[in-house]
Amino acid sequence: MRIVDDDDLRFLVDFAAIPCEIVEGRPLTQREFRDTFVGGDPSACGEDGPARSPGKVVLLALLTSMFLHGSPAHLFGNLLFLWVFGNDIEHRWGRGRYLLLYLLGGVVASLAHVLTDPGSTVPIIGASGAIAAVMGAYLVCYPATRVKTIIFFGFMLLRKIKSVWLLLVWCALQFLLVGADSGVAWAAHVGGFVFGVLVGVVWRRRGNEREPAATIGPLVTPTA
Repeated sequence: MRIVDDDDLRFLVDFAAIPCEIVEGRPLTQREFRDTFVGGDPSACGEDGPARSPGKVVLLALLTSMFLHGSPAHLFGNLLFLWVFGNDIEHRWGRGRYLLLYLLGGVVASLAHVLTDPGSTVPIIGASGAIAAVMGAYLVCYPATRVKTIIFFGFMLLRKIKSVWLLLVWCALQFLLVGADSGVAWAAHVGGFVFGVLVGVVWRRRGNEREPAATIGPLVTPTA
């Protein structure tokens, strides 16, 4: 594992959510940090010693980790999905509730990942779980909306697909990552999505939803 103790890594550990820290209620120790990022042990939780970042508030990191991304492509992908599905949710329910859904969905998503791998000392970064919550709410509120979708079958097809099928396929694809060494927190995606569905059910019971106009959305379907 070719990671050195530099400023970028220190910043990442200080502000990213780490399952071991959430479960233990304290920052990583220096031994846990060294064994994880130098020794390559992703489950070094439980090793005693002084804290690596003694001033870190581990629960606050559940929020700050949503604003960290591993690459420009990671950030762009999240922003694209947020634009496609978040636009109508924000318009229908207002900025306040939309922001609450996003932030709480991100926290719930991270906790779902923690439940599946509580001994992990690997940081969780990205807003995919929060965006999955928005997508879950969209599924309930606007199931019949047709989304222009790019589908790859060795060549590209542009089709309008009902959001209910598009989002259910996306959710099902997350389970293909279970047990795979993909580096993707599949449980966070599923946890955030389920949370969004539950919130969407509550919202829908409070009044009739109006269907937005057809929108544009991406989906990559791998060939068999």
